[in-house]
Amino acid sequence: AIYILSIKCELENIKQIKGIEHNLWKLNIKSTDNSDSRQGITVSDNEIIELDGSKGNANFVIKWSKGSSQSYIKIVNVKNIECNYNENDSNKWKPILGFECRGIEIDSWIPGYDFTVETSGGYIFDSVNLEEKEWAEYDE
Repeated sequence: AIYILSIKCELENIKQIKGIEHNLWKLNIKSTDNSDSRQGITVSDNEIIELDGSKGNANFVIKWSKGSSQSYIKIVNVKNIECNYNENDSNKWKPILGFECRGIEIDSWIPGYDFTVETSGGYIFDSVNLEEKEWAEYDE
């Protein structure tokens, strides 16, 4: 299954927020049969893991306690989806990232230091902390 991460932000004096390259996306996941779950796992396109008995690879791999095969998450490119959100998107849901999942369901995304913010004045804030699901700063 392909899961799409979408965000909705209220932008004020912000030109854009952009996903950090090779970010560690923090997720809560569960097995597709709901027998097991994990909280706060991280997935990055920078970590490539070979799948057992396959020529394929993934960015996160787990063997659930009740399963014998590997379950995985792979960050995938999805047509017309870019990991940015600009002032024209303000207050609208926008897809920013795709995850291909086998044997795993994504319960939720845990925001953290996932984005760089560019203000309308051109100032850039790196690794903005969105753990509290809101952020404010001054552009001097």
